[in-house]
Amino acid sequence: MNGVRFYRDADLPFFELKLCDASYLCYKKHSHEEYSLGIVEHGKSSFWCEGKVTEVSPKTTVLIPPGLIHSCNPDRQGRWQYKMFFIEAGWMQRFLTSKGIAVSNRPVVSDMTTLSAQRALHALIESLAQQASPLEKEAGVMALFEQVVGSMEPVGNSRKVIEVPKLKMIKDYLHNNYLKKITLEELETISGLNKFAIIRAFKEEFNIPPHTYQTLLRINYAKKLLRQNRQIVEVACEAGFYDQSHFHKVFKSHTGVTPEKYQRLK
Repeated sequence: MNGVRFYRDADLPFFELKLCDASYLCYKKHSHEEYSLGIVEHGKSSFWCEGKVTEVSPKTTVLIPPGLIHSCNPDRQGRWQYKMFFIEAGWMQRFLTSKGIAVSNRPVVSDMTTLSAQRALHALIESLAQQASPLEKEAGVMALFEQVVGSMEPVGNSRKVIEVPKLKMIKDYLHNNYLKKITLEELETISGLNKFAIIRAFKEEFNIPPHTYQTLLRINYAKKLLRQNRQIVEVACEAGFYDQSHFHKVFKSHTGVTPEKYQRLK
């Protein structure tokens, strides 16, 4: 890929991804309405923001608040490649507040060198490419930004006691609606819990996040259909998977065998 591409997802209306691979693509000083997170993949560049210059290189991340004037001027000696995530200001501010982090108007420069950070980035990109469930995709966005804001200073202790009955309410809702496209907004509405607290609290209580629980329910349902000798492409669709390829990959990751092999078992 050479140049610039954009990715948008109907399940993530607060989110946009920009993919850039160009030798020396530069931009004039500018700002964005959204929060922007840049992750350098290849090359070096001088990041200018309100009079200060910072040198950035592979695995450097830069989180830029809305309205902040900045520019990036890559080194013309080599390849310049990066990913830029644009996040709606309201979503990001709620996310920061849920983590007890003050909403700042200053850029945050860090890195993605840890294994957990690399895994979070890979999992998010894969979930977007595989057209995963809305729950899994938004959880992936949160997981990535948790890695980015991990070095930011918290303001006091924002941890709240989450009532177990509300988490059980979410679990019951997932159990009764696992074939639907479920969003975090739905879980927030039916439980009364802040959507940015739901994933961590649910995992602490039930050992897996909500989107994984939904996937497990779909896999178990698919197994029943396969035992009825239904066509695999029909099973993939009815069980809520994007397509047969996606179903094949997820099914094998959970059961250790492909849907075809599972269906042949006696």
